[in-house]
Amino acid sequence: MTNTGRILAAVALLAAAVGGGYWWSARQAEAAGPVAGDFVLIDQDSARFDTRTLRGKVVLVFFGYSHCPDVCPTTLSKLSSVARRLGDDRGAMKVVYVSVDPERDTPTVLKADLGNFDLDAVGLTGTRAAIDSVVAQYGAQYEIVQTPESAGRYTVNHSTTLYVLDRKGRLRREFPYEATADEIASAVRELIGD
Repeated sequence: MTNTGRILAAVALLAAAVGGGYWWSARQAEAAGPVAGDFVLIDQDSARFDTRTLRGKVVLVFFGYSHCPDVCPTTLSKLSSVARRLGDDRGAMKVVYVSVDPERDTPTVLKADLGNFDLDAVGLTGTRAAIDSVVAQYGAQYEIVQTPESAGRYTVNHSTTLYVLDRKGRLRREFPYEATADEIASAVRELIGD
């Protein structure tokens, strides 16, 4: 393992220990193969949704789930702040929220969850196999942790990277969970102008 790989592994372990089991998820420089790209899942209106329909917009993709106690609602709140910072340009941005919990995240649940935020977002779900394919495509990760003593029966540890695609659907940036709304808005504004 290279020094960079050791450092990234150490940071990931530290973040998992500090962050309640969530992975710090900047993609390692050594990761092999292409990351990102188009996919088709089911949206919060129970319709087939193809990400190719988003050409012309800057797209922010992240993976999470509606029962997430902290990271996902915080990310959605932060992205709402990004949209506000964009002002008149907010219509040039679209958030794509891919659930890694399709057993609980039905279209109806995703629609209700997204209704809590002032954001142009699409919530996507599908079969476990379809979601796993998209997770792998983006280099994300998740793990189901059984909690039989709780009402929810399980939680989902998941990576927290925000993937930023340009208006042609190309992956241009990745932000860790710690990125600020100002940093993200600046990158989106730059890509809107491309």
